[in-house]
Amino acid sequence: MLPDVKLQQLRYFVLVAELKSYHAAAERAARTQPAISLAIRELEHRLGEPLFERGNKTDMTPFGEHCYPQAKALLEHYGRVVGQMAMAAEKRIGQISIACVPSFASQKLPAILEVFARRYPDVHIGIEDDTADSVQQRVINGHVDFGVANLWRVDPNLDFESLLYDQMGLICRWDHPLAQSQHELTWSDLQGHTLITNGTVRLLDGTHAQEVMNRAKFSVSNITSLMAMLRAGMGVTALPQLALDPADTELCFVPLCNPMVQRELGILTPRRQTLSPAGKAMRGCILEHLGLAPACESQADEAAHAGEEVG
Repeated sequence: MLPDVKLQQLRYFVLVAELKSYHAAAERAARTQPAISLAIRELEHRLGEPLFERGNKTDMTPFGEHCYPQAKALLEHYGRVVGQMAMAAEKRIGQISIACVPSFASQKLPAILEVFARRYPDVHIGIEDDTADSVQQRVINGHVDFGVANLWRVDPNLDFESLLYDQMGLICRWDHPLAQSQHELTWSDLQGHTLITNGTVRLLDGTHAQEVMNRAKFSVSNITSLMAMLRAGMGVTALPQLALDPADTELCFVPLCNPMVQRELGILTPRRQTLSPAGKAMRGCILEHLGLAPACESQADEAAHAGEEVG
């Protein structure tokens, strides 16, 4: 059975061995000299051998000479481990993986990541963009820390924290007749035009809009291919507004009503599982960017890190 040795006892032993003085060791440790002497006597008792010579109490015995480098190495390792743990808790190191739908990844995430990377420069970030269904599955399977998507189906293993609502509408070329319409567009107005359906059509289930999109000529699942077909004038599609870059000069978004359909995007996390410190910080940056949480904590972290760099 291993002896019950305390780290503090090892610290005092190393201090006396290096400083060659109980008095100096006591000053360095901010303790009294009797406290240092008592701790070393207890350490010797637990080890079963003296560490210092009895005639000269600061000269190590052969056993002490053997123990000193090992005790010092253990204390240094302990310091490194605790330091790494503290930095992880302070979000100064670590890693985080996120899965999110492409529209959020392209339109919202870059600005969020820029702030996060500036505040926590040593945290590694992994991003995966995929369909909402796949994002949900990645979170359930533990492949990512959390996801950002709409919830396709309620799952008892997931928690959903609402972030924003995103309206479905028409996406087409600026010169398309529907884009030039002077009145509010309805789903019925799409009839008679070449329609391209996509994976978000599931948002229309059970509505008149679904009946309209079921008459689509093309079905495309990849967003890049879909946008290329729209730019080529091959038809029009229905997508959430966030799917289109506001700076796009070829395509436009037109809201559709009767019915108005929207998706709710939110943060998906495994139920009853605590996010890592880095995960909590990323969640905070997302909420802050969307105006759902104050920036106090994140800004305080950033100020603290800036102060460390200056110092």
